[in-house]
Amino acid sequence: DMYQTPDKIVVQAIVAGIKSIDDLDVSISHEMVTIKGRREDARSVEKEDFYYQELYWGTFSRSLILPEEIDPNEAEASFKHGMLTVKLPKLHKDRVQKLKVKNE
Repeated sequence: DMYQTPDKIVVQAIVAGIKSIDDLDVSISHEMVTIKGRREDARSVEKEDFYYQELYWGTFSRSLILPEEIDPNEAEASFKHGMLTVKLPKLHKDRVQKLKVKNE
C-alpha cells in the first residue's frame, strides 16, 4: 500500500516470513523506493505431498515509483508483526526558503 499524509508518503508492505530485518533491504531515491528480501521455508515437505502451495519462498523485490519527490535523508522505516512501514517526507518545492545574505 502507498498513501499520503500532508507531509509524507507512506509505503506499507507485508514481509512476513523473513527471519530477521537483516534479510530485508530498503533502498530509496528522490523518486523511487525498492524493497528486497528473502523468505526461507524451514519445512521439509516434498512437492508431491502438497495439496495447495500458495506461500512464496525465496527472494522477492518490489519497486514503486513515487508520485512526488521526497527527501531520502529524512526517511524512516519500521518493522512490526510482519509489516514494514516506510515514511518518506515530501519535498515541498513550492515552499520558499529565505536566504540570509552576509555582508563581507
